[in-house]
Amino acid sequence: MSNYLGARIRVAFIESNVIFRAGVRDLLISRNDFEWIGESSSLTDFRARYSSVAINVIMIDADLLNELDKAYFQFWQSAWPNSKFILLVPNFKSAMIPLYLKWGFSGVVNKWNMHEEVVAAFRQVFFHQSYLHPNSKRMLDAERRTIQTLERITAREIDVIRGICQEKTCKEIAHDLQISPRTVETHKMRIIEKLDVRNSAGIIVHAVRLGIIP
Repeated sequence: MSNYLGARIRVAFIESNVIFRAGVRDLLISRNDFEWIGESSSLTDFRARYSSVAINVIMIDADLLNELDKAYFQFWQSAWPNSKFILLVPNFKSAMIPLYLKWGFSGVVNKWNMHEEVVAAFRQVFFHQSYLHPNSKRMLDAERRTIQTLERITAREIDVIRGICQEKTCKEIAHDLQISPRTVETHKMRIIEKLDVRNSAGIIVHAVRLGIIP
């Protein structure tokens, strides 16, 4: 089947599992309206190999998003200013999805039910439409307050929250993020204020609810 304009959709995929990548590749190249451009196991490697290549739609596994924050993602996107981006997620309970959509993703696909869905998502996004799995849409409609909270939390604050959830000290978090312990304390105070909690235990509870950690 060809798309409505008779053009082939140039697609690429970034996911760490080579078997999973092969499955997606085989799924798409069997259709004559897709042209498989490339794949990689990491964002850094993909950008190094394909930054000069024209790609219509790029799909990224959500598990790789720990590598970046909003600023880096925008820098990363700059290599493909005319491309659309699809997010591949393992479930739809994560309230991080609205944040990623705000960063610039045009679609969200279920990783474990991707066959015809991923084909539809690539086509729909290519034709300048957004794509959301019905479960994602229901989550967005039901979690307006959660979305508003996430929109107020910065990418750096999310890094600090993840460190707190790993039971790291401010000094350890500062070392990981290459910032000062005092800056970590400042981030922590702002997080407590934004989440309306009293301590680290409250931060952890909200991190789970918001989907910042599994």
